[in-house]
Amino acid sequence: FRELIEILAISRNQKLPQPGEESQILELLIQRDGEFQELMKLAVDQGKIHHEMQLLEKVVEKRDNDIQLLQKQLKEAEHILATAVYQAKEKLKSIEKARKG
Repeated sequence: FRELIEILAISRNQKLPQPGEESQILELLIQRDGEFQELMKLAVDQGKIHHEMQLLEKVVEKRDNDIQLLQKQLKEAEHILATAVYQAKEKLKSIEKARKG
């Protein structure tokens, strides 16, 4: 737009404008405006995509935290079960000794 306005200003400061020159400049302005509108639409679309990505990243982070919590709980359960199995084996050994004795 700046270039087109400068061209228009220069052409007005010079001689009389050439026939059709102003219409060419107007067509260029309209074309540039169309390009600008397309870029603005693209920017809005990209902004929406960026927002969606941020929301998805938050969901992923929450799921990661949930998974970490579940892993911790599974390790605790494994430890409890391992202790219970060990104690059961020891109890069985003592029962066998009592029977033999």
